[in-house]
Amino acid sequence: MRVISVVIASMFLWPAAVVLADDELVIQIQHGYGTAKNFVIEGRVVEKRSGRAPSADDSRWRNLWRNLRLLVNDEQGKLPLRITLAGQGFETRTDREGYFSVRAATPAAAKPGWNPVEVGTPGGELSARASVLIVPLANRLGVISDFDDTLIISNVTDKSKLLKLSLMKNPVQRQAAPGMAAFLRGLAARNPQPAAAPVFYLSASPRQLQSSIQSFLDQNGYPRGVLLAKKVTDDKSSDPLTDQVRYKTTRIEVLLRELPGLRFILIGDDGEKDPEIYHDIRTRFPERVEAIYIRRVHPDPDRRRYSDQRPAPPAVVPGS
Repeated sequence: MRVISVVIASMFLWPAAVVLADDELVIQIQHGYGTAKNFVIEGRVVEKRSGRAPSADDSRWRNLWRNLRLLVNDEQGKLPLRITLAGQGFETRTDREGYFSVRAATPAAAKPGWNPVEVGTPGGELSARASVLIVPLANRLGVISDFDDTLIISNVTDKSKLLKLSLMKNPVQRQAAPGMAAFLRGLAARNPQPAAAPVFYLSASPRQLQSSIQSFLDQNGYPRGVLLAKKVTDDKSSDPLTDQVRYKTTRIEVLLRELPGLRFILIGDDGEKDPEIYHDIRTRFPERVEAIYIRRVHPDPDRRRYSDQRPAPPAVVPGS
């Protein structure tokens, strides 16, 4: 689902359209996770996109239209919101591009596991519900997995195929990487409370495509987890648009800092820079990395491999 930055960058840098008073808005909750001490929840308020749900017989052009509509949103800036978790309210406002973020002390009434959370406007005109994962103390093994060519076939090394798959197919039509869903479920089950295993899906796709990515994960049996996608804006709050190394490294460092009681398994592919990123993380935080698994997809047999990185099962032959 990663979209080629040089092709779509201009879409994100268009001036924000004015949201008229009668536009129908929706609150999109991007992710929520934390510990018994602190939690974070982020999301966005944008114009609602309606239409037929994706299906296996959708044409390329229907998929292209749907995906482009997801990429370009009318956002609602400076909107007051109230986040309610375990009976406690937290006030915030969207920024000028409609994003909101709350980092706060976890309410005492929050329970280990998935907790319902509600985000809405003070008058109740808009509301949305999701869940925040409060990692149980007994769960000490976390998983951080890349998405493209690790969990979904994307052909990142072939940019024309990547673009075609990203924009002209929908989540129902995309192919899952063989064996990876079962592999991640097995890793999650190593925790005493597998249903609340700290599994993080780290995607370099923009958050505008988050609903499609989540739909793919759900439909293909990947364990319940927290999806982290890229915040793309036209100001300094944006995640790096083209620098995937900096983006992924920063995201992983934040998780290590916010979840200090966990050791992580890092999962990726060798189509781009996952091996180098993970090697750097393990070198700097050796006590925090349990293992590294890399799915082999690069067509060059001489692509560098690190001795401490294992092939992601089942082993994949490039081009198969």
